Amino acid sequence: MPRLYVAVLLISLAILGAGCDTPPLADMVRAESALVRCRTGIIKQYASAEVEAGEVAMQKAREEMAYQQGRWSLLRKYDSADSLIAYARSLIQIAEDSAAVRRATAYAYAKSEIDDLGEDLSLWRKSLDQKLTLYGAEKLWTLAQMSQANAISLMTQEDLEGALESAQECREHLAALRDALNNHDVDEQERIRMARTWVAHTLENSRRNGNVAIIVDKEEKMLHVIDSGKKIKSYRCDLGFNAAYQKMFAGDGATPEGRYQVTKVVHSSRYFKALLLDYPNEDDKKRFAANKRSGRISQRAGIGKLIEIHGHGGQNKDWTDGCVALADRDMLDILKFATVGTPVTIVRKLEGFQ
Repeated sequence: MPRLYVAVLLISLAILGAGCDTPPLADMVRAESALVRCRTGIIKQYASAEVEAGEVAMQKAREEMAYQQGRWSLLRKYDSADSLIAYARSLIQIAEDSAAVRRATAYAYAKSEIDDLGEDLSLWRKSLDQKLTLYGAEKLWTLAQMSQANAISLMTQEDLEGALESAQECREHLAALRDALNNHDVDEQERIRMARTWVAHTLENSRRNGNVAIIVDKEEKMLHVIDSGKKIKSYRCDLGFNAAYQKMFAGDGATPEGRYQVTKVVHSSRYFKALLLDYPNEDDKKRFAANKRSGRISQRAGIGKLIEIHGHGGQNKDWTDGCVALADRDMLDILKFATVGTPVTIVRKLEGFQ
């Protein structure tokens, strides 16, 4: 009996011993290292779900390894742990492959979008000129350009989502720029229409009442004296340093356009002699309020005042803060005709006037 018992025991141990295996530690280390690489960077960014699945599989593998390590050495079997590690590694590989494909797709899309923006910005740049400054167009284009540059920078940092957000900001600035250009075109047409009306009324009133009036042509930089509907004198004049624009707020350097009257003759002025105009009149105040409501000008802007026809002109440049400047000798000459109440019409362009 003792011999039989020993034999059975040896056979049982042999059978149990057949289940023992070498722990797959090397595979475990490689899988853990791969998982560490996936936890940050592009793989985590573009394949987070696949990475999470790999984490779950690795956790099960760790638990199985720990379980087997805790058993009696003759009873340890690592088949299941080995399978779990292999499964985790396959999920990690899927995460790496998926991230690479998605990143390449996103990069190509972002690059295409930003390249298109570069072309759009160049086209917009060609359509701009300095006369759009007061419409905020230059500022909008600059903001768009900054957003595009930021998008390019983010692309180089592999932040494609941020790059696309910046690209969208650029598109929004360009849309606002388009609105500014449209507003400018509408305003130009309105200015031409109003100028024709003002000049016609000025000439008709002068003709009908037999009085003197003044018309200033900003584009030609000429001041004309009208008597009984006919031009009797013309002088070269200097204007505000932003003469091409309709005046919108104090300090913009624009010479206002509209129908005014001389309210005061100043014989001792900082600029030799001066004819003070009734700027801002009711039309100016309405336009100023409308521009504030539309957001075209700041809520803190002021409308300005002290617009004059004065001396110290003849400099062949636009240098005033919005006034009309004549050479001193011409200023002396015009004072022979103009007095308090003289109508003064200022237009951007005097069309069809001889």
